Amino acid sequence: MSDPILSTAWSALNASQYALSVHSNNVANADTEGYCRQTVTLTESYVVDSPNGYLGMGVSTEEAERAFSLYIEAMYLDESTDASRWSTEAEWLGYIENVFDQSEENGLNNALAELFQAWEDLSAYPDDESTRSALLGATETLNSILSDMGEDLESQQELIETEIQSQVADVNSIMEDLATLNIQIAREPGNNTLLDARDLLVRDLADLMDVETQYAENGQVTVYLESGQMLVDGEKAYEITYEDAKSWASLTGDSSFEGTAYFEGESSNEIVLEVVTAGTVDGGAGAAQYRVSLDGGQTWQTDDDGNELLYSADGESGAIEVDGVTIWLGDSSDSSALASGELAVGDSFTVMAKSGVYWYKNTSTSENITPLASVSGGDEDDRLTGGSLAGLFSVRDSELGSYIEELDAFAQSLIWETNFASSQGAGLTNYSQVTGTYAAEDSAAAMADSGLAFADNLQSGTFSIALYDETTGDVLEVTAVDFTSVTGSATFDPATDSLDDVAQAINDTYGGQLTATITNGQLNISAASGVEFQFAGDTSGILAASGINTFYTGSTAEDIGINASVLSDTNRINAAVVEATGDIGEGDNTVALAVADLADKDITITTQSGDQSTMTLSEYVNALVAEVGADSSTAQANKSYYSTLADELAQQQESVSGVSLDEELIKIEQYQRLYQVASSLIETSNEMFATLMSMVS
Repeated sequence: MSDPILSTAWSALNASQYALSVHSNNVANADTEGYCRQTVTLTESYVVDSPNGYLGMGVSTEEAERAFSLYIEAMYLDESTDASRWSTEAEWLGYIENVFDQSEENGLNNALAELFQAWEDLSAYPDDESTRSALLGATETLNSILSDMGEDLESQQELIETEIQSQVADVNSIMEDLATLNIQIAREPGNNTLLDARDLLVRDLADLMDVETQYAENGQVTVYLESGQMLVDGEKAYEITYEDAKSWASLTGDSSFEGTAYFEGESSNEIVLEVVTAGTVDGGAGAAQYRVSLDGGQTWQTDDDGNELLYSADGESGAIEVDGVTIWLGDSSDSSALASGELAVGDSFTVMAKSGVYWYKNTSTSENITPLASVSGGDEDDRLTGGSLAGLFSVRDSELGSYIEELDAFAQSLIWETNFASSQGAGLTNYSQVTGTYAAEDSAAAMADSGLAFADNLQSGTFSIALYDETTGDVLEVTAVDFTSVTGSATFDPATDSLDDVAQAINDTYGGQLTATITNGQLNISAASGVEFQFAGDTSGILAASGINTFYTGSTAEDIGINASVLSDTNRINAAVVEATGDIGEGDNTVALAVADLADKDITITTQSGDQSTMTLSEYVNALVAEVGADSSTAQANKSYYSTLADELAQQQESVSGVSLDEELIKIEQYQRLYQVASSLIETSNEMFATLMSMVS
C-alpha cells in the first residue's frame, strides 16, 4: 500500500520542483529583454488496475510552454517597421531643419534682403567707394551663409550614407544569426531560450527593414521582405549589399546590342532609358530612339506639349544630359567606341548615378531594392518600404536631394541674374585685359553643348565692346562683335557656334586692337598697347556664361563667390552702362538698379531635375524653408502615429508574454505548498513502511 503513495508523492515532489524552477526563472528574467514568460502544465500520470479498482499514480509535467502570440507579433512587426522608418526620417530631418533656421538675424532671407538693399544703396551713390565696399560685405555674408548651408547639406548626405553602410552590415549579421538559430532550433525545438533569441532578432531586423515571417512547426522562421525577396530560409541567409553608382542593361531576346550605358555625374533619381524604336547606336538616320524616366520607369519625360521626349541612341559624342548626368551608349570594353549590334524595342538601361542597396539571390543574380526617390514615400512594390534603411534613403534622395537641388537652383538664379545684368554694364575702371571665370569642357563644341555652367541660358544675339584711348580716355569706337567671317551670320547661335568661334569673331571684328584667346577652356581678351575697353551690352549671354565682366563666380550654393577682379578693385563693380556713343554717364546707376530690382522681380527658377517655379528669390527661399519644415512636421506626425500603434501592440504582447511578479509569487507559493505536502506524503509513506516492517519482525 505504501508503494503507490510513495510513487505519487515522488511525482508530486518532482513536478513541484520543476514548476518552482520554471517560475523562479520567470522572476529572475522579469527585466530581461526579449524574455517570454513560461508556464507549466500538470497532467495526471498513468493509472494502475489495483485490487480495489483503478488507482492514479501521481502527476506529470509537460515541457514549459512559452507565452507568445504570433498573431500579435505579426501586427507589431508591421507597425514597428513603419515607426522605425518615420522615426529615422524625423531625426534626420530635424538636423536638416536646423540648417534652414531663419530665426536669427543672419538667416538666408535676411542676408538676401540686405544684399538687395546694398545694391539699392549703390544705385543711389554709384561712385561712392564706401557704398561699393558695403556691397562686397553684404555679398560675402550671403555667400558665406549659402556656402555653409550647401556644405552642411552635403555633410548630412555623407553621414547618411555612412549610416546606411553600417545598417546594411547589421542586416547581414542579423540574417546570419537567424540562420544559425534556425539550425539550433531544429535540433532543440523545445528550447524556449532559442525561441526568445529568434524573435528578438526578428524585431531587430524589422527595425531596419520591412519584413514578413513564417514559422515552421519545428520553430524555424522564414523571413522575407514585404516585396518578396527572401532574407532567411532555414539555415540559409541571403545577402544585401551597399554598392557604388553603376548602370546595367536589360535586353530583349531580339536585341543584338553589344555594349553598355556609360555616365558621368550624380543624381538622386533612378534614370531609365527604354528603346521605343529599334535601330543602330551611332546617332545616324537609322539610330534607335529611346525615352527617359527619372523615377525608375514609372513615368517618362515629356516636352511642353505633353509629348514624350525621344533621343537618338549614340556614343560619347552624342551623349545626352539628364538630371545633371551625362549618358551615352558605348562598347563594353571602351567607353569612347561605338557599340556594335542593334537595339530592339523594349531594351532598357538603368543608370543609378548614386549608391544603392541590392539583394543577392546568389553570387551572380541581384535585384535593386533601393527606394525610388520620385515615388511618393518610396513605396514601390519591389523596393524597401519600411525600417530605418527606407527612412535613410528617403531622406537622402527624396528630401535632402531635393533641398540641395533647390538651394543650388536659388544660388544659380542669383548668380546668373546678377552676372547677366553686370555683364551689360561698366565699372569705374576700363579693362586692358580680362579672363573669363567659367571654363568650357570643349571650346570647339557648340556653346550649348560646351559644358559651360550656364550654357542653357545662352541665346542668339551678340555683344558690343567700346574701345578707348588709354592716355586720353577718348572713345575710339563702339562695335558689336560680328560673326559673319566665322559662321556666315552676323549674330551668335549657341546651337552651332563655339567658344573658339567667339574668340575668332572678336579677333576679326577688332582688327588687332583686341586679341581673344582660349586657354584651358576660358576666354581671354587683351587690348593692344594704348587701348582700353568696356563692354557695351550683350543680348546673347556670352559674357555672363563665360564669366566676363561679371560679379559672381561659381554655380552652386557651395562654390558661390565674388569675381577676383571685383574683390581686388571695387571700381570693377558695374553700376553704369556704356551709351551708344561710348560715353559712361556720370552717376549712371542703370546696372545697380537692375540688380536691386531683382528683389521684387519674378524669376523662373529651374532645378537640375527640371522642376520650375516662377517667383521672387525671397519667395523661393521662404518656400524652401517652408518645405523643409513641412517635411519635418510630417515625419514627426507619422512617427507619433506609427509609434503609438507599435507601442499598443507591444503592450498587448507584453500582457501575453511579460512576467508579472505578483502572479509569479502566487505560483511559487502554490508549488512550494505542493512540495511541502509531497514531502509530508513521503514521510507518511516511510512511517507506514516502518510500522509494517516492525509487525513482520
